[in-house]
Amino acid sequence: MTTQTQSPVNRRQLLTAGASAALVATFAADLFAAEDHSGHHANHGNQHRSVVAAARECATEAINCLSHCLMQFQSGDTSLAVCATRVTELIPLAQALTQLASMNSPLLAKLASVCVEACKSCETECRKHADKHAACKACADACAACIKACQPLV
Repeated sequence: MTTQTQSPVNRRQLLTAGASAALVATFAADLFAAEDHSGHHANHGNQHRSVVAAARECATEAINCLSHCLMQFQSGDTSLAVCATRVTELIPLAQALTQLASMNSPLLAKLASVCVEACKSCETECRKHADKHAACKACADACAACIKACQPLV
């Protein structure tokens, strides 16, 4: 009988795996949202182009910010822990908003309202670090733009 020895997963491996999963999810969402369906429905999704663009940018900058937070954690700096939590909450919402806006979904207004709330929370936290971390500033700016784009919907 052989026994297998499992090496424990260290914190760095876990954080790196989480960041990688978030990046893959974003790229998949972007591919889905960018798919060309123009031959099927001429105006499908055109109505909310500004929301699609703002939400996509927001998700992208939030992922960049999360990656930056994870790098800080790896170096032992946990000062961005709340920031990482806020962007982690925001990423799936912004990705879903991109998809629902591109589909002109009847659920868009409800999700936009929740996304605006998450964007406000994320922007507030990222602004605290914007002078020291460019990723936080870019994320806060993208959140502000997403809030502005969603205002007509909420």
